[in-house]
Amino acid sequence: MKLLSGIAGLTLASVVAIASANSADLYRGQAGGYKDGPIVAPVATWTGFYAGINGGYGWSDIDSDFATDDFNGGFGGGQIGYNWQGAFGTSPLVIGIEADIQGSGIGIDNVLVAGDEFSLNYFGTVRGRLGYAFGNTLAYATGGFAYGEFEYSVPGLGSASETETGYVVGGGLEHKFTQNISGKLEYQYLNLGEENDLDLGINTVRVGLNYHFGATGYEPLK
Repeated sequence: MKLLSGIAGLTLASVVAIASANSADLYRGQAGGYKDGPIVAPVATWTGFYAGINGGYGWSDIDSDFATDDFNGGFGGGQIGYNWQGAFGTSPLVIGIEADIQGSGIGIDNVLVAGDEFSLNYFGTVRGRLGYAFGNTLAYATGGFAYGEFEYSVPGLGSASETETGYVVGGGLEHKFTQNISGKLEYQYLNLGEENDLDLGINTVRVGLNYHFGATGYEPLK
């Protein structure tokens, strides 16, 4: 009985000592000591420059009596941008600007005559972003300027291309897996006017991966 009591007492003392040491380490955290205040949570700030890649799928309501398919296809490209967190004195509020450009496989055959092809060769945007950060997750709306090059070709007659401009609106979710790496899921609607009496409104859904440069800041533990 004395042996069991001694073991129990030693175990309890060890647990208390370990818990006390862990509490001290947790309190010191990034600050380096008790006098510096509580630990800071590992929640990276969204402020700073970033660059990344994206890929997705686009589609439109373009159709005709000749067409055997819809105006759709895949695309891929990259983006660069800058975020600023804490705008207007509200810590979770994030504003920013982003530019992207994508090569595109979006197109449709047999639009006006049998055998022709109408395609979007590339497109890009320059947009503002307004978001709200839930720690490492950012929900945002976006909108701005859009452009794209369309090409129309007819077998035996050649082809012609033209760059169209318009606007883009959308939104998405972005999550930081580490201080520097984030992934996003985003929807954009691009309206690029009309071409050959076709309404050039395009829906896009994409996923992306960003690298955030110099993202070393932290937010205090709440």
